Amino acid sequence: MSADERALRAERLLAARGFAGARVSVEGHEHEIAAVRVPAGAWERLAGDEGARVAWEVKALGFRYVALDLAPA
Repeated sequence: MSADERALRAERLLAARGFAGARVSVEGHEHEIAAVRVPAGAWERLAGDEGARVAWEVKALGFRYVALDLAPA
């Protein structure tokens, strides 16, 4: 699976969890970081148990790390 496919799957996963407008970009050496960008109102949801579950699911797509971008462009 390519990095772009993983990012698209991660975006669909986030949308299914109710994170409307979420975007995932692939970064880092060997494309191992999923940089998650969600609207500011969703940050709090990702800071607790729900975020831990989402991170686990995104990692299961083949990422080594999941990062929340706190200052999306």
